[in-house]
Amino acid sequence: MTAPAPGPEDGEDRTGGRPSSIRGAIITPQDVEQGLYEGNPLAALIEGFCLAPAAGGDLESRPVIHVQLRPEATLSAVEADRLARLCQQGVRRRLAATGRDAGAPSEECPAVQELAIVLHPYGTGPFAAVREDD
Repeated sequence: MTAPAPGPEDGEDRTGGRPSSIRGAIITPQDVEQGLYEGNPLAALIEGFCLAPAAGGDLESRPVIHVQLRPEATLSAVEADRLARLCQQGVRRRLAATGRDAGAPSEECPAVQELAIVLHPYGTGPFAAVREDD
């Protein structure tokens, strides 16, 4: 596992866009960014992210955070699972700390508890269209 310097550099915007409202929960890119990086021992592996809703089986939107790994990051399945869990826990913790609707108990806003983290190798998935080396 490679661990380059964590976090966005030189003020580059890696926050993934505008605030999202998912089943009443307001999730801002800044909250996601802080949740992904703060206190995460594997944060150095994260290049960027984007936030998107995904329809659930009950046709309700669920929050999905797509996380792009740094170009040199190579993870085993166990490492990828650990990183995804740490990211999910960090974002949930951050949303609860903000006191917004997203900080509501899970029975009031189950969408936040169903927050999904999807890891992508550098330049793949939703990040394929924005590769800097093209």
